[in-house]
Amino acid sequence: MSGKMANMKKTVLFALCLIFSLTACDTTPKAKRTYELSPEGLFSASLSEHYALTGNVQGSAQLWQLKPKKLMHNWQHTDEKEGILYSAIADAEQYALTAEKDSLAWWRIADGVLMNVWYLPNIHSVTLSADGQFALIGLAEKAIYYSLIHGKTLYEFPHDGAVTHVDISADSQLALTGSSDATAKLWDLSTGKLKYTWQHRSKLASLLISPDSRYALTNSGLSSIRLWNTQTGKLYKQLPPKLITLSSVTFSANGKYLVTGRVAQRIDLWNIKTRKIIKYWRPKKTRKWSPAAATILALHFAENDRKIYSIASNGYLQLWRK
Repeated sequence: MSGKMANMKKTVLFALCLIFSLTACDTTPKAKRTYELSPEGLFSASLSEHYALTGNVQGSAQLWQLKPKKLMHNWQHTDEKEGILYSAIADAEQYALTAEKDSLAWWRIADGVLMNVWYLPNIHSVTLSADGQFALIGLAEKAIYYSLIHGKTLYEFPHDGAVTHVDISADSQLALTGSSDATAKLWDLSTGKLKYTWQHRSKLASLLISPDSRYALTNSGLSSIRLWNTQTGKLYKQLPPKLITLSSVTFSANGKYLVTGRVAQRIDLWNIKTRKIIKYWRPKKTRKWSPAAATILALHFAENDRKIYSIASNGYLQLWRK
């Protein structure tokens, strides 16, 4: 055997041993339950107390009951096969939204009825108000606050780039928009006026308003997690590390904890007061030996904040014990 071949063999054996040792030595807590929702993988996902809404790569959306796990509805509002890129479930769990690139559908959860479809160019993000009556929709250079019942735009929120992330406060008084223009903006939904603009170094990766509406969380690509005071506009807290990119985030109902999903298949549980990670998990991979990791698409605290649901882009739904 040539020296070159021998060295190559040693390199391969070392890599295999390293992968095996990392797998064998992984002491992170295991999931309480694991379900495969879509073997083909997912473009989008959202979670509520009792439901999971997924958008698969084949062009349809599926609404799942979480406990016991059961497929409730299979939705597709156009004949296109581009996939459901964005989705949302209202906190009251009466309505849901699904969006393709240029179309938006409003669904009634109880019976799966399609309430309406709208055609809008270049949809980049969507969310629903708590009662499911209003939508905040991110478009190419603005977001719109839309009355679904009346089919009417109430406010427009301008940006200089695509609005890739949106959120509405639980009391429907505030809207938060994040853009590829590297800004996050907080808006007053009673007047449509801009309250604050928060500049970042790169495009927004994730954002969220706390359950009590006191804080707005923002994270741009390879940056820290920031919490802003929604009353003063000032920075409240900054969570380490300095270089992190979030793919999903949610607060606990009591506002004391934060759970975040990374683009590299890891879930972190934070104590907001101490700014420290108190536990983390590594969700299931499609293949244990594969170095590729799926992205965490959705997270939700459940059962009085005692447990956490996660959905990853490889199609797995998992339940974790806090």
